[in-house]
Amino acid sequence: MNSEKGLLYNFTGNGKGKTSAALGIALRALGWNWKIAVLQFLKSDMETGEQRFFRKYFPDVIFEALGLGLTNIPGDHSGYASRGWEKAREMLQHFDGELLILDELNVALALGYLDPQEVVQALRNRQENLNVVITGRNSPPELLAISDLISDISEIKHPFQRGVMACEGLDF
Repeated sequence: MNSEKGLLYNFTGNGKGKTSAALGIALRALGWNWKIAVLQFLKSDMETGEQRFFRKYFPDVIFEALGLGLTNIPGDHSGYASRGWEKAREMLQHFDGELLILDELNVALALGYLDPQEVVQALRNRQENLNVVITGRNSPPELLAISDLISDISEIKHPFQRGVMACEGLDF
């Protein structure tokens, strides 16, 4: 790795492709034999193509869905986010890899499930060489301020606007 301190990437915005961008980085990192982990904050245990891929081809990758799924479905979303954050905080300090992806962390913060100041402090105090990628809409200003890279992915056109539902292989 060229940087002495790990970098913090933040993919935010209302467009599709934030998780896909993060997983693209994961594939690139695996090509360099990095050890990676993916923690998905709001996604449920519903099977996805990316979960199937990592379990089949890269079973050593930590890939965990820690949420209940869509936030408009009733349930203890805040509790799940808090438990997911405990795992993430532990990994920020003790993960022996080079890349940690915190998928949908921005959304958990925007919905008030987690304290932005606590998250920022933990990210600032993470292991020296740990790179972190955060995804999700509505990244809070505190997190944007400490990010080394910010990509705002905006929606211009989406099949959902025509009533086309999410498609296996393209969207999950």
